[in-house]
Amino acid sequence: MRDMEIARSVLEEGVWSLVIVKDGLVLFRSEEHGVAPFFEAVRSMDNSLHNAAVADRIVGSAVAMLCLHAGIASVYAAVASRPALDLLQQRGVLVTSRDVVPHISNRDGTGSCPFELLARNAGSPAHLYSALEAMFGGPE
Repeated sequence: MRDMEIARSVLEEGVWSLVIVKDGLVLFRSEEHGVAPFFEAVRSMDNSLHNAAVADRIVGSAVAMLCLHAGIASVYAAVASRPALDLLQQRGVLVTSRDVVPHISNRDGTGSCPFELLARNAGSPAHLYSALEAMFGGPE
């Protein structure tokens, strides 16, 4: 739980949109928004994220599935979609959120976030990871 408290505290400083903590150390933080920074963290740190804590400004189904893929132990979201919360809870991930919304909207608010749709169609965390890898480019 200490890792989650650290991650949430760093996130709430207001500068960062994503913070990952493990064993009391901040492993990753980003000011960038969206799924890309978390995907890059998962891709670059791979197994070292197992049992880490994530604090993110927005957690939708795509981020939730990436958390499952990486073996994240706990997640804090400033805003989370109901499907993302349900998925994480069903898989035994400790998750809390300040605000819960029915779905994550796209940037202009006219529909669902494209990553939410991608996650819904992926079917599994591994398939989503592969789809994101194809979208953002293969391993570095």
